[in-house]
Amino acid sequence: MIKISLNQEQIERAERMLSHVPDAIPKAMANAINRAADTAKTEASRKIRKIYYIKHKEVIETIRIYGAKETDLNAVVISKGERRALSKFKITPKKPQPGRRKPVIARVKRGGGGPISYAFVAKVQHHYQPKGHIGVFKRASDNTKRVKIPVRVGDKIREKKVKELPIQQLYGPSVPQMMNNPEVKEWVEEKASERLEQRLEHEINRILRR
Repeated sequence: MIKISLNQEQIERAERMLSHVPDAIPKAMANAINRAADTAKTEASRKIRKIYYIKHKEVIETIRIYGAKETDLNAVVISKGERRALSKFKITPKKPQPGRRKPVIARVKRGGGGPISYAFVAKVQHHYQPKGHIGVFKRASDNTKRVKIPVRVGDKIREKKVKELPIQQLYGPSVPQMMNNPEVKEWVEEKASERLEQRLEHEINRILRR
């Protein structure tokens, strides 16, 4: 979450320069803050995509701006979303490959990642997702049980008891977690602050030119 508001120096400057039109001050401040909020949203996507393997649309669709008003000179830029399936990042292979011996390679961050022991790529189906989705899974190490499976012994089919391990899907970070990355947050706050200063100056000059 990124909060955007004017500092005391900026407020005093606007009030001093627009003292002859006091009714215009709140609107000018709100306009400047909201432009800075727009910049924060754009820069959040830009910086996140430089660090993580994710698309612009996938970042932007999680971000919402609660803009400033003349009666409330604060804006909030917030991202909401669940953890993203590991398969939505950069993985090899991208599709299920039965019998594959090589480990699955997953990269969440650019320049990082690597093989995941005992993981595999599979397609699963749900009642709410009839076509199914591809995910990266790993067999859990607990709650094992023995099940019977058919095996061929010579010309006959016999039942054999084997251990069955429940599987769990692997996940990477959510967009809110990415946005809260100190490197991302510091970048966004800096760019939003620069934009706020520029837009406040623009709003003041626009009113003075009337």
